[in-house]
Amino acid sequence: MTREEAIEVRKLTYEDYQKSKRHAFQLNADYGRWLIASLLLVHGAAVAFLAQNDRLSTTVLPSVFWWHVAGLLLAFLCGFLVWANWSFHARIHDAVNPGMIYDDEHWPKFDDGTNRWITWTHWTGIVAGVLSALCILASALAAYRLMTP
Repeated sequence: MTREEAIEVRKLTYEDYQKSKRHAFQLNADYGRWLIASLLLVHGAAVAFLAQNDRLSTTVLPSVFWWHVAGLLLAFLCGFLVWANWSFHARIHDAVNPGMIYDDEHWPKFDDGTNRWITWTHWTGIVAGVLSALCILASALAAYRLMTP
C-alpha cells in the first residue's frame, strides 16, 4: 500500500469515527430521553391518579406508593448513569483527532480505565432502567392482590 493509499484509509477511518460519534450521541440522547421520560411519567401518574381518589388513596396507594417511589428513584439513577456513560464516550471520542490521518503517533489511545467505566455505567444503567420498569409490575401485582378476594 502506498503512503497516499494509507492516508486515504486513515482519512476514511477518521471520518467514520466522527460520523459514528454524531450518530451514537444523537440516538442515545433521543432514546434515553424517551425511555426515562416514560418511566417518570408512568410512576408519577400512577401516584397522582391514586392520590386524587379518596377510596383508592386510602386502600391502594399505601400498598403501591413505595414501589413507585423506588421506580422514580431508579429512573433518575438510570438517567444519571446514561449521562455518565455518554460523558465517558465523549472523552474517548476526544482522543480522535485529524493528526491520525498522517502520523501514527496521533492514532487514538483509548484509556482502559475509561473503557471499564463505559462498560460499568452501560450495564448498571440498563439494570436501573429494568428495575424501574419492574417496579411498575410489582405495583400492579400489589394492587391486584388488594382488589381480588
